[in-house]
Amino acid sequence: MADITLVEVGGRVWLVGGEPFIDDLLANTLARDVSIEIIPCEHKQQVKDLWLQNCGPQATMGDPWLIHPAIVARIRRVSAGYSIFFTEWSARLDSDAAAVIASAAAWAADNPEAGLDLIEFLDTEGPRAIADLSRLRAQLIEDELIQRGVAAVRIGRGRRGVGDVAGMAQESQRIDIAMRQPG
Repeated sequence: MADITLVEVGGRVWLVGGEPFIDDLLANTLARDVSIEIIPCEHKQQVKDLWLQNCGPQATMGDPWLIHPAIVARIRRVSAGYSIFFTEWSARLDSDAAAVIASAAAWAADNPEAGLDLIEFLDTEGPRAIADLSRLRAQLIEDELIQRGVAAVRIGRGRRGVGDVAGMAQESQRIDIAMRQPG
């Protein structure tokens, strides 16, 4: 389990574990060894359930800390490596996605013999529309990588089940860019 646990519902993110780290999280002064996980959920009740599970019964019946979207974006950039996160039912590449793609393209330029794999996270039993949306997202990322100088033959595709990542909902809203060393 991570040192800090955040839960996302409908684009809003709450701190449900790791309150001792809240000041450093907000101030961007966390030690490098402090781990953070963001768990997507579908209902607000799951936020409270995970909060009680991680922090125990609360003296007051308020809500857990709501984390500002700019802080969440910073966390994703720093902790996700080469992961691109999408808004629910969207294929829009935002500025965070552009930064990740630029970093991956720079890595590819520095490692000309290596390849990149775009990893989709899908539920094999999920609706076809979700798989179609994920393929569209991956294609947009691939197109951007190619525009930034990565040869199409160096870009592969892969899939993992949503069950491979704890707390991941049916639509993962995430595509990872995995580096593949020659070999």
